[in-house]
Amino acid sequence: MRDYLRLLGVFFRISFQDDAAYRGEFWMRLLATLYALAAAVVGLWILFSNTDAIAGWNIYEVLILIGTFHVVGGVIRAVFAPNFQRITEEVREGTLDFVLTKPANSQFLASFRRIAAAAGLESVMGLLIIGYGISQLPEGSSLYTAFAFAFALSCGLAVLYSFWLVLITFVFWFVRIENVTQIFWALFDAGRYPLDIYPGWLRIVVTFIVPVAAITTFPAQGLAGRLSPGSLVVYALLAALSLYASSRFWQYGVRHYTSASS
Repeated sequence: MRDYLRLLGVFFRISFQDDAAYRGEFWMRLLATLYALAAAVVGLWILFSNTDAIAGWNIYEVLILIGTFHVVGGVIRAVFAPNFQRITEEVREGTLDFVLTKPANSQFLASFRRIAAAAGLESVMGLLIIGYGISQLPEGSSLYTAFAFAFALSCGLAVLYSFWLVLITFVFWFVRIENVTQIFWALFDAGRYPLDIYPGWLRIVVTFIVPVAAITTFPAQGLAGRLSPGSLVVYALLAALSLYASSRFWQYGVRHYTSASS
């Protein structure tokens, strides 16, 4: 574990140096994130100017949900997207061998070797929004709700990582899978709103097929005191099962990988 933590530190340092070479991109990402957050807040203000609650969620609870959405979005753009996109390119070019032959876990190297530090600013801003939303809640935040939020968010990210890893592993058989990931991005936008506002069939889609609700609504519910300890246990088991199944599927895909140099 210590070796892998050290590798993460090396990956982050190298990635930060790469990002620092393009400062214009850093400021563009910052402006784009600020614009997205401002648009979300304005939309929220317009919505709640006509009502006090939406499906039982008040304005500050929805604000926490939006902040959670951007925390997750920042992780996706900073870690998941650049690494998984790189896997598809390397399989297509036959250069994934350079990862598979290194003396470390191939899944770890393929998943975390590139960290877009500038994209992580979205997560930081999302945390600031969450902090403001908590400060405006009448009951505030207790130790349990803070733990429930952090725990549910961690489990949600684990489920999301597993889901995306399974999608990317299909590249070993179907080289072009960009359209599949585009479907995920389209459904991911549904995570900025409470799960309770959607019709039943769409709730099933964004909970069990594409786990959008698992990474946004559930953590926000934890912070609002709506998740019981039993729910957290079930959530942890689901995350562990997802990680195990996706890792096994990755190993299966690697065994069937035939590079361009083979």
